[in-house]
Amino acid sequence: MNLKRKVLLLLVSMALGAACVAQAAEKTVGVVLSGDLPRYKEAYNSFVSSLEKGGYGPGKATVYLQTPNPDRMSWVNSVRKFVGVEADVIVTFGGAATTTAIKETNTIPIVYSFVYDPEACGVKKKNTAGVSSKVPMVTLLKTLKSVTPFSKLAVVYNPDEADSVEQYEEAAKNASALGYQVNKVACKTAGEVKGKAAAAAGSCDAVFVTASAVVGKAAPGIISGSMKAGKPSVSQSPDLAGQGALLTLAPSASEQGELAAALVAKILAGAAPGGLAVENARKVDLVLNLKAAKTLGIKVPFDVLNAATKVIK
Repeated sequence: MNLKRKVLLLLVSMALGAACVAQAAEKTVGVVLSGDLPRYKEAYNSFVSSLEKGGYGPGKATVYLQTPNPDRMSWVNSVRKFVGVEADVIVTFGGAATTTAIKETNTIPIVYSFVYDPEACGVKKKNTAGVSSKVPMVTLLKTLKSVTPFSKLAVVYNPDEADSVEQYEEAAKNASALGYQVNKVACKTAGEVKGKAAAAAGSCDAVFVTASAVVGKAAPGIISGSMKAGKPSVSQSPDLAGQGALLTLAPSASEQGELAAALVAKILAGAAPGGLAVENARKVDLVLNLKAAKTLGIKVPFDVLNAATKVIK
């Protein structure tokens, strides 16, 4: 590793708040954890642990972490730091961070995680490999229908985040078959979310919280606002049932990190990212929040209770 790169890495480690090391590691892995959301933090912890088990722990690789705010310039600034030091791999959690990284470099390998339908989101490139977080939305919505016969569904999403848009469009595609109308709640900034989501909850029967980093930061407020309006909220993000959502059907956050680590290890060992197949979620949980159901006055059918892999009491 040349002197210029060593100096740049030292400056980045200081900027990121990482511990200074006397000697730069053989490999450099830059991680962009968009919005510092709970699901991403769980996946990141699993990623680091799995990467070490895969032979790329201290002395073999140094992992630098960025947790930008959920806005375009913050994503760009985080990615550019890793591009500037010529990281061996850039790892992105979430669709927005991933699409940003793709725009900033077509040479450094990018490994993504928590991207809903990578092909539809346009993140399959020669320098990318990653993990899909897509699970069957129709199953979640059918389950919600069996719990409460909703006819109007508010979908809170960010039109600037491809995976969030994909979830909105999929909810809209299922509307006719499942017998509901969709109320599109488009929010580009966290400031927009609170007012729009509250208004939507008042006019709809249920609220769908998409996997947007912008929406995710405001998710606790969306869920509590929906609860006050007497409306259930659902999501395909694994951390939201614990924050009060009635139902979530989502991939395991830990597994998303594990699968990303395995891909990084292959790339560091010499594999071409474009030649690696997209990994799909294998561990999927249907989480039912009985506390939320009780607050909302909803009696959950036994078959739904039986189908749930996790229950919050």
